[in-house]
Amino acid sequence: MLSLLILTLNLLLLPASSFHLAPPSSSFSSRRRVQAIVPLRSHTITTETDALGNEVHTLNIPSISTSIQTGAIGRQASSALLLTTNTTTLYATACLSRACTDRDFLPLSVEYQERFSSAGLTSGGYGKREGRPTERETLMCRLMDRPVRPLVDQRVRNECQLLSWVLSYDGETNLQSGAVTLAAAAAYMSDIPMSEPCACASVGMDEYVGMDEGGGFVLNPTRGQAEGSALDLTIAGTETKVLMVEGHADFITEEKMCEAISFGMESVREVCKAVRDFKEKVGRVEKEWSFTEVPESVASLASSSASPHIDLAYSSPDKSTQVEHIEVAYETAKAAVESSFPGMGGHAYSVVKSDFERRMYELALQGKRVDGRSPSDVRPIDIKAPFLPNAHGSAVFTRGETQAVATATLGDKGMELKYDTLWGQGKKRFYLQYSFPPSSVGETGRVGGVGRREVGHGNLAERALSRAIPSDFPYTVRVESLITESHGSSSMASVCGGYLAMREAGVPLKEVVAGVAMGAVKDREAPVEESVVLSDLMGVEDALGVMDFKVAGSRTGITTFQLDTKTDGLTVAFMEKALRQAKEARIHIIEKMEEAGAATAKELPDKVPKVRGFTIDEGGIGKVIGPGGKQIRSIIEDFELSNMDVGEGGEIQVSGFNSTRLAEVQAFVEKLVAPREGGGGRERSSKPRYEGPEPEEGKTYTGKVTGVHKWGVFLEILPGLEGLCHVSELHVEHVRSVEGFVG
Repeated sequence: MLSLLILTLNLLLLPASSFHLAPPSSSFSSRRRVQAIVPLRSHTITTETDALGNEVHTLNIPSISTSIQTGAIGRQASSALLLTTNTTTLYATACLSRACTDRDFLPLSVEYQERFSSAGLTSGGYGKREGRPTERETLMCRLMDRPVRPLVDQRVRNECQLLSWVLSYDGETNLQSGAVTLAAAAAYMSDIPMSEPCACASVGMDEYVGMDEGGGFVLNPTRGQAEGSALDLTIAGTETKVLMVEGHADFITEEKMCEAISFGMESVREVCKAVRDFKEKVGRVEKEWSFTEVPESVASLASSSASPHIDLAYSSPDKSTQVEHIEVAYETAKAAVESSFPGMGGHAYSVVKSDFERRMYELALQGKRVDGRSPSDVRPIDIKAPFLPNAHGSAVFTRGETQAVATATLGDKGMELKYDTLWGQGKKRFYLQYSFPPSSVGETGRVGGVGRREVGHGNLAERALSRAIPSDFPYTVRVESLITESHGSSSMASVCGGYLAMREAGVPLKEVVAGVAMGAVKDREAPVEESVVLSDLMGVEDALGVMDFKVAGSRTGITTFQLDTKTDGLTVAFMEKALRQAKEARIHIIEKMEEAGAATAKELPDKVPKVRGFTIDEGGIGKVIGPGGKQIRSIIEDFELSNMDVGEGGEIQVSGFNSTRLAEVQAFVEKLVAPREGGGGRERSSKPRYEGPEPEEGKTYTGKVTGVHKWGVFLEILPGLEGLCHVSELHVEHVRSVEGFVG
């Protein structure tokens, strides 16, 4: 009792920030679980010396059960770190080239690889080696890049590279938060000029934990927990600001979303403080950078030369005219500076860009935008659905000068998208594939392979729509979004177009789903709270603004979200403001979609094959498939099926255009696998059971041939005991035909 009293008193004496919800160690249960509130344990840093005399430093962060180590491997890199959580190990390096490039942007590249050997597996390819990045690896690269890039000095022109590998994986540990945190820590502890540390946290939601126990949020949920969660949020930030948000949810409210962000930021702050302390103790001495400042006379000349063209650009309502005046502004300023100050023309770009940003902010303060809208206005919307006569479902969604042609195709299980992961093969019953040809912005360029941007935008739109499809819908759904015009937020146009196409294909969607991109503009020196939030972001506003916040959902809640910043971060209060304005814009778009019939349920078109599912006993699978697949091919042909899929558990799905034939094939298969009862045929005599002594190895036996196959013969060497004599053992010379040899 005394020890309990002392423990309680110690907890009461701890500051409020020292309390933390302990993350559960098991998957979500079906019963209400009470989570204990425990004090956050401070991080520790230890130093050891290895056998070669190298110092190995380890940062332990008990609150997230993670350690970060440096000095053990990769000592020639600018920074090399190992992160360990449970039995999962990640490795990340950061390097900076010595030479300065001639590019006019920060040349930062990020790569991430999930090695199959980390889970005791081998790649299924012929080369047995990891090849091009998978979709998951590509998405992880984007997650790691987005919070780090704004914190690196934008004047750096040296190549910066962050590399990351999964070396050991236990099958359950959350990889997103660890990979992003480790890459950011590697960059911060290297000689890359990064202003402050950033970290990442994942947040899930457990419906069985009440508001009094942390709002139902779970920090860094395991893979199993995330699969059953109504919220999958990944958040990265510094000790004070939010830098990146990514995830999807099951129609949660804006208020709940902000609560989840605040919850995750508690862990982010603690890890940032730990990484800052770690660098102070073991980090490299920062490289001294000297950047050429733009002389006042050069800046003044560049600004005055570009000013008339900036005014013309911001008074042009269409994109092509805007782009033309913007290009002329840069070229005119560069030519004027180069003429008066030879060799200084390159400085004009940063000056003119700053002028464009400032002028856009001044317009926004007056309640105006480049195209004449107010900050909260959405561009005009036009919808054509259906659009293509032979597609299962199709629609054209146009918002301003952004346009998406979306198609939906329905199929059976054979159309599922299969992919390999560290925990086995996965399948998708719904997937969205996004294409962004260069013609959509009036340019020429490479076509063919899918770039990171297309993968990321397609995945974002896919997550927005996936929660609207009923779990018992028997079809596999593939949505394609072809961007035919682009002037901002083509991914959100894909959400709207994809929804309309699925509705035309007869998919019984739960709610009308739409998406909108939100932006923000501000003066470079002003705090983020003074930013002006812009609804339905245009391309020029995205390029010159400080925020790109994509939010999709229905009238009732959010299904997906993605935040990128070009500043040192946003406050949760500012994000709340942006979410409120985003909801108004989203509902406006939904109303326009409903006017076009988006809320009206559609029947499956005649061109969509009908699907029927049933289950048989696992023991009958062989009878349905037959030797070499002969039986299943015969069933498909005889009953005029489009396809027949047999699962390992006995689940059968058949598809075709004739509903009567689908019912007949089910009756046929059930009869085929039904156990036969006595009556008509001759009973097969059972073989005598062998009960004698075990055969002796090395002893010669004479037996009776009981079976002849191409791989050998079966011999009965003792009553009831058979064995195989392989074809290679029949003779000292090669036997071409077992049947001929035995005969």
